Amino acid sequence: MNLYKVGFTLLILGACAFADEYADRVKLIGVWQSQATGGKNGVWSIKDNGENLHLVYTEGNEKVADFECNTVGKDCKTKVAGHDSTISLYFNGSKLVEMETRGSDILKRRFGVAAQGDQMEVDLIPISGAAKPETQQYKRVQVTAAQSH
Repeated sequence: MNLYKVGFTLLILGACAFADEYADRVKLIGVWQSQATGGKNGVWSIKDNGENLHLVYTEGNEKVADFECNTVGKDCKTKVAGHDSTISLYFNGSKLVEMETRGSDILKRRFGVAAQGDQMEVDLIPISGAAKPETQQYKRVQVTAAQSH
């Protein structure tokens, strides 16, 4: 009888942990404006399309990246900044991880939302190539119905 209680307790705790993780993942959905001063003023748009996520990154009026991938790590072919690239997406806990391969350059991005839900950090982690590691700050943008059309 005690074995059943332990098993049931573990099942309930696991379900609660999954629910918390799912709630953290849902916080990523939205439009995020760069908080950088000077330099690039980028915007990430992340939309949930069922089994896939659709990500768009723009700088000013230029669309740098626009792709849709599943979140189980399967490669998606796309163009980033006009160059052929391969993207894969997966979740590591509450963080969305994007792996971008462009030629011999590999860049890892980790998207994570703060507890209050209006701040996002994107960690840039170069695996190979000349890029430098950095962390970018973004703030959630409220999109009105008129803007979304």
